[in-house]
Amino acid sequence: MRQRIDQALYSALTRKWEKKTVDGYSKTLQMRVSATPPHINELFHRIDAKATALLTYCAMMIAGLGIIAPIVSQHPFEEAVVIVQISIFLLIAIGCLRCLSVFGSLEHSSDTAAVRKSAERELIIRQELFRLCHRASIIFTFGVVVSLPVMLVWRPGI
Repeated sequence: MRQRIDQALYSALTRKWEKKTVDGYSKTLQMRVSATPPHINELFHRIDAKATALLTYCAMMIAGLGIIAPIVSQHPFEEAVVIVQISIFLLIAIGCLRCLSVFGSLEHSSDTAAVRKSAERELIIRQELFRLCHRASIIFTFGVVVSLPVMLVWRPGI
């Protein structure tokens, strides 16, 4: 059963590829890895680890807000606040997923300088996007810490 699923997946993922692309796929990845400076590969790994941790944190915040929403939300305004908070953490999660994206697996460039330039550009994108996501998570976690107790004790219309 697994072989059938794997074969269907392989066929779907490579259906528009030329035979040359399929045959040279591993070699292209190997060339990209060897052309990327070691310090950039190390920085990619660090960003991956940090983005994974932040993605886990976002998932926990989303789940926690979803569980706590019925308890603290007694008014449509309070529900809107919780929905906005969940949406913000979802946006941060999307940023983290971008930080984890696969780097240039289908780009066919045999020019080492072009690969290096592409890796340097990708490093800037990931590093700065992660920095933005991390800062946003701190700020919006503080917002949750402040808003939840307020919503718990505030009773609109009383």
